[in-house]
Amino acid sequence: MAKQTAASEAKDRPYKTTGLHLTADQWELLNRVAFERTRNKGGRASVSALLVNMIERHRKELEKELATTTR
Repeated sequence: MAKQTAASEAKDRPYKTTGLHLTADQWELLNRVAFERTRNKGGRASVSALLVNMIERHRKELEKELATTTR
């Protein structure tokens, strides 16, 4: 069965699957935060959703850093 997308997800944005190398304590922190968000807000625990949220929250900083390194 294919994974269903949440109604709030943009269906026209393509996704890529990636593997990340994290230390055990970094993974545990992300996993615990994802589960706490689920406990407080409902839904399913998702480290991927947590990372997407963090990236979007810091998008302007990341784009600014990229702009300064590609000049």
